[in-house]
Amino acid sequence: MTEIKIESTRENVLLKRKEIRYRIIYTGSGSPSRESVRDLIAKNTGSKKDLVIVDALKQEAGKRELIGYSKIYQNTESAMLYEPDYELIRNGLKQKAASE
Repeated sequence: MTEIKIESTRENVLLKRKEIRYRIIYTGSGSPSRESVRDLIAKNTGSKKDLVIVDALKQEAGKRELIGYSKIYQNTESAMLYEPDYELIRNGLKQKAASE
């Protein structure tokens, strides 16, 4: 069972995104993966999963709670333009280049 509590929402018109801060309370073994957090945010905000970038997740010591910060873009092009490559790779929107 995973529950999300959105603490604040900020509309960033210039960068074409919505920025949210939230708390995730979970049960069971292990903290939720970045992918499951993206699913949870998309479901609770009514947006597409492909437009959600999970920027930061911090584990509270001794608690089954994560504090997070995510960005929800209006379209994929904006996400590709404004997010660094490592963040796009981390969130599964871009593939890592093969090293030679």
